[in-house]
Amino acid sequence: MGKENIDASLGLAFSLALFERYRKNGLLHAEVHHVPGIRGRCKGFLHLVEGKVVACYIEDREGRRHSSSSDTLIKVDSEHGPFEWTLSPQPAQPSSNPRIPVPPRSILNSPVPKTIAPLDLDRLEGWTSRHKLMLSIVYDLIDGTANIEEIKSKSPLPPAVTEEALRVLLTMKAIAISV
Repeated sequence: MGKENIDASLGLAFSLALFERYRKNGLLHAEVHHVPGIRGRCKGFLHLVEGKVVACYIEDREGRRHSSSSDTLIKVDSEHGPFEWTLSPQPAQPSSNPRIPVPPRSILNSPVPKTIAPLDLDRLEGWTSRHKLMLSIVYDLIDGTANIEEIKSKSPLPPAVTEEALRVLLTMKAIAISV
């Protein structure tokens, strides 16, 4: 492995969260197995631009590409890995058609979480460091102005994981949610 490659074998969800935080660009890839719908070993690929997954696919033994989602690869990695993920950095491509996000009406009416207590991760005995990191990432995104949908879109975690982290933080009484 060359010096330019980054070893990301600590788990795909964890690595994606870090790459999002540090806005990395490149191709994240690993040999994987137990992918639903694909027999035997294959290769998983995720293209990152500023830490966001912009493309995700699986390449089977015959070299055929199958569309996939990062959620599927995260699940396979957590259940059967962690696999030896490697990020091969690539410069970000300039956008010829910049997207201006127009939030749907439901996003505008989404509740706004606010921090009401410091996050005490030491209280979470028996929790893995990965779960604590996920809670910390979501907690850090709460600024009192961003609503739940905006937090989910900013989060490097899958939307369902971000929602679950918000529920845990609410149960811990570290945040409150106002409409």
